[in-house]
Amino acid sequence: MKKQALIIAGVGGRGVLVGSTILLNIAFQQDLPVFSADEYGMSQRGGSVVSHLKIGPYQSPIIGTGEADVLLGFEASEGIKNLPMLKEGGLCILNTPKKGSTGNPDLDAYLGDRGIALLTLDADRIAADIGSPLSANMVLLGFFSFFGKPVFSFTKLKDYVETSSPKRFLEFNRKALKLGYAEAKNLNQKGTS
Repeated sequence: MKKQALIIAGVGGRGVLVGSTILLNIAFQQDLPVFSADEYGMSQRGGSVVSHLKIGPYQSPIIGTGEADVLLGFEASEGIKNLPMLKEGGLCILNTPKKGSTGNPDLDAYLGDRGIALLTLDADRIAADIGSPLSANMVLLGFFSFFGKPVFSFTKLKDYVETSSPKRFLEFNRKALKLGYAEAKNLNQKGTS
Protein backbone atom coordinates (compact mmCIF):
# COMPACT_ATOMS: atom_id res chain seq x y z
CA MET A 1 0.00 0.00 0.00
CA LYS A 2 1.26 3.45 -0.91
CA LYS A 3 1.76 5.86 1.97
CA GLN A 4 -0.03 9.18 1.98
CA ALA A 5 0.42 12.16 4.30
CA LEU A 6 -2.13 15.00 4.36
CA ILE A 7 -2.19 18.35 6.12
CA ILE A 8 -5.52 20.13 6.59
CA ALA A 9 -5.09 23.76 7.65
CA GLY A 10 -7.60 26.41 8.57
CA VAL A 11 -9.05 28.34 11.46
CA GLY A 12 -11.51 27.42 14.18
CA GLY A 13 -15.07 27.14 12.96
CA ARG A 14 -14.11 26.27 9.37
CA GLY A 15 -14.59 22.52 9.64
CA VAL A 16 -10.95 21.43 9.71
CA LEU A 17 -11.48 18.89 12.49
CA VAL A 18 -14.71 17.63 10.92
CA GLY A 19 -12.97 17.22 7.56
CA SER A 20 -10.03 15.43 9.14
CA THR A 21 -12.35 13.09 11.03
CA ILE A 22 -14.26 12.25 7.85
CA LEU A 23 -11.05 11.36 5.98
CA LEU A 24 -9.75 9.40 8.97
CA ASN A 25 -12.92 7.34 9.17
CA ILE A 26 -13.00 6.67 5.42
CA ALA A 27 -9.46 5.27 5.61
CA PHE A 28 -10.33 3.32 8.77
CA GLN A 29 -13.38 1.76 7.06
CA GLN A 30 -11.02 0.38 4.40
CA ASP A 31 -8.90 -1.30 7.11
CA LEU A 32 -5.96 0.92 6.27
CA PRO A 33 -3.42 1.87 8.91
CA VAL A 34 -4.19 5.48 9.74
CA PHE A 35 -2.72 8.00 12.16
CA SER A 36 -3.90 11.49 12.98
CA ALA A 37 -2.96 14.41 15.18
CA ASP A 38 -4.47 17.85 15.57
CA GLU A 39 -2.82 21.13 16.50
CA TYR A 40 -5.13 23.83 17.75
CA GLY A 41 -5.02 26.59 20.27
CA MET A 42 -7.71 29.22 20.26
CA SER A 43 -9.66 27.30 17.62
CA GLN A 44 -13.03 28.37 18.97
CA ARG A 45 -12.02 31.99 18.44
CA GLY A 46 -10.78 31.66 14.87
CA GLY A 47 -7.25 30.57 15.76
CA SER A 48 -5.09 28.24 13.69
CA VAL A 49 -6.13 24.60 13.38
CA VAL A 50 -3.93 22.04 11.62
CA SER A 51 -4.70 18.34 11.25
CA HIS A 52 -2.08 15.77 10.31
CA LEU A 53 -3.37 12.59 8.67
CA LYS A 54 -1.18 9.69 7.61
CA ILE A 55 -2.35 6.59 5.79
CA GLY A 56 -0.01 3.63 5.52
CA PRO A 57 2.73 1.98 7.56
CA TYR A 58 3.96 5.03 9.47
CA GLN A 59 5.33 5.09 13.01
CA SER A 60 4.12 8.55 14.07
CA PRO A 61 1.13 10.76 13.29
CA ILE A 62 3.14 13.98 12.99
CA ILE A 63 4.09 15.20 9.53
CA GLY A 64 7.42 17.02 9.32
CA THR A 65 8.50 19.85 7.06
CA GLY A 66 8.66 18.70 3.44
CA GLU A 67 6.82 15.42 4.10
CA ALA A 68 3.16 16.06 3.18
CA ASP A 69 1.80 14.73 -0.10
CA VAL A 70 -1.30 16.92 0.07
CA LEU A 71 -2.18 20.21 1.75
CA LEU A 72 -5.83 21.21 2.00
CA GLY A 73 -6.07 24.89 2.89
CA PHE A 74 -9.60 25.38 4.23
CA GLU A 75 -8.61 29.02 4.71
CA ALA A 76 -6.07 30.54 2.29
CA SER A 77 -3.69 32.27 4.71
CA GLU A 78 -3.47 29.18 6.94
CA GLY A 79 -2.85 27.01 3.89
CA ILE A 80 -0.08 29.36 2.76
CA LYS A 81 1.50 29.31 6.24
CA ASN A 82 1.71 25.51 5.97
CA LEU A 83 3.19 25.30 2.45
CA PRO A 84 6.63 24.30 3.82
CA MET A 85 5.02 21.05 4.97
CA LEU A 86 4.57 19.93 1.35
CA LYS A 87 7.15 17.72 -0.30
CA GLU A 88 8.43 18.38 -3.79
CA GLY A 89 5.82 17.30 -6.30
CA GLY A 90 3.02 17.60 -3.73
CA LEU A 91 -0.52 18.90 -4.20
CA CYS A 92 -1.88 22.08 -2.62
CA ILE A 93 -5.60 22.83 -2.71
CA LEU A 94 -6.50 26.31 -1.45
CA ASN A 95 -9.87 27.85 -0.68
CA THR A 96 -9.44 31.26 -2.29
CA PRO A 97 -11.20 33.40 -4.89
CA LYS A 98 -7.82 33.87 -6.64
CA LYS A 99 -7.78 31.54 -9.63
CA GLY A 100 -4.66 29.40 -9.86
CA SER A 101 -2.60 31.63 -7.59
CA THR A 102 -1.70 32.21 -3.97
CA GLY A 103 -1.88 35.93 -4.69
CA ASN A 104 1.90 36.23 -4.25
CA PRO A 105 3.97 35.86 -7.46
CA ASP A 106 7.13 34.94 -5.51
CA LEU A 107 5.28 32.22 -3.65
CA ASP A 108 3.73 30.92 -6.87
CA ALA A 109 7.24 30.75 -8.39
CA TYR A 110 8.51 28.88 -5.29
CA LEU A 111 5.73 26.30 -5.72
CA GLY A 112 6.53 25.93 -9.41
CA ASP A 113 10.23 25.45 -8.68
CA ARG A 114 9.36 22.64 -6.25
CA GLY A 115 6.92 20.99 -8.67
CA ILE A 116 3.99 21.57 -6.32
CA ALA A 117 0.65 21.61 -8.09
CA LEU A 118 -1.51 24.49 -6.85
CA LEU A 119 -5.26 24.15 -7.32
CA THR A 120 -7.67 26.81 -6.11
CA LEU A 121 -11.39 27.11 -5.72
CA ASP A 122 -13.71 29.56 -4.03
CA ALA A 123 -15.37 27.08 -1.68
CA ASP A 124 -16.76 29.91 0.45
CA ARG A 125 -18.69 31.35 -2.50
CA ILE A 126 -19.96 27.94 -3.59
CA ALA A 127 -21.18 27.13 -0.08
CA ALA A 128 -22.82 30.55 0.28
CA ASP A 129 -24.56 30.09 -3.09
CA ILE A 130 -26.31 26.95 -1.82
CA GLY A 131 -27.35 28.75 1.36
CA SER A 132 -24.94 27.01 3.71
CA PRO A 133 -21.71 28.95 4.31
CA LEU A 134 -20.63 26.31 6.85
CA SER A 135 -20.51 23.71 4.05
CA ALA A 136 -17.31 25.14 2.53
CA ASN A 137 -15.38 22.25 4.09
CA MET A 138 -17.60 19.78 2.22
CA VAL A 139 -17.00 21.66 -1.04
CA LEU A 140 -13.25 21.30 -0.47
CA LEU A 141 -13.54 17.60 0.39
CA GLY A 142 -15.62 17.02 -2.75
CA PHE A 143 -12.96 18.83 -4.79
CA PHE A 144 -10.17 16.80 -3.19
CA SER A 145 -12.01 13.52 -3.84
CA PHE A 146 -11.44 13.96 -7.57
CA PHE A 147 -7.69 13.76 -6.92
CA GLY A 148 -7.79 11.52 -3.82
CA LYS A 149 -8.47 8.21 -5.54
CA PRO A 150 -8.61 5.39 -4.64
CA VAL A 151 -8.64 5.91 -0.84
CA PHE A 152 -10.66 9.13 -0.84
CA SER A 153 -12.75 8.69 -3.97
CA PHE A 154 -15.95 10.69 -4.40
CA THR A 155 -18.05 7.55 -3.96
CA LYS A 156 -16.41 6.69 -0.64
CA LEU A 157 -16.74 10.25 0.59
CA LYS A 158 -20.38 10.52 -0.50
CA ASP A 159 -21.27 7.18 1.10
CA TYR A 160 -19.65 8.20 4.39
CA VAL A 161 -21.36 11.59 4.47
CA GLU A 162 -24.73 9.98 3.66
CA THR A 163 -24.51 7.81 6.77
CA SER A 164 -22.83 10.23 9.17
CA SER A 165 -24.27 13.70 8.50
CA PRO A 166 -26.88 15.06 10.89
CA LYS A 167 -30.23 15.16 9.06
CA ARG A 168 -30.43 18.94 9.11
CA PHE A 169 -27.12 19.22 7.21
CA LEU A 170 -27.41 16.20 4.93
CA GLU A 171 -28.90 17.92 1.87
CA PHE A 172 -26.42 20.82 2.07
CA ASN A 173 -23.52 18.36 2.47
CA ARG A 174 -24.68 16.37 -0.56
CA LYS A 175 -24.88 19.50 -2.71
CA ALA A 176 -21.55 20.84 -1.44
CA LEU A 177 -19.72 17.57 -2.16
CA LYS A 178 -21.18 17.34 -5.67
CA LEU A 179 -20.36 20.95 -6.50
CA GLY A 180 -16.79 20.60 -5.22
CA TYR A 181 -16.28 17.44 -7.25
CA ALA A 182 -17.77 19.13 -10.35
CA GLU A 183 -15.36 22.07 -9.93
CA ALA A 184 -12.38 19.69 -9.87
CA LYS A 185 -13.66 17.74 -12.86
CA ASN A 186 -14.21 20.96 -14.82
CA LEU A 187 -10.74 22.23 -13.88
CA ASN A 188 -9.18 18.94 -14.97
CA GLN A 189 -10.99 19.03 -18.32
CA LYS A 190 -9.82 22.60 -18.96
CA GLY A 191 -6.26 21.57 -18.10
CA THR A 192 -6.27 18.66 -20.55
CA SER A 193 -7.98 20.37 -23.48
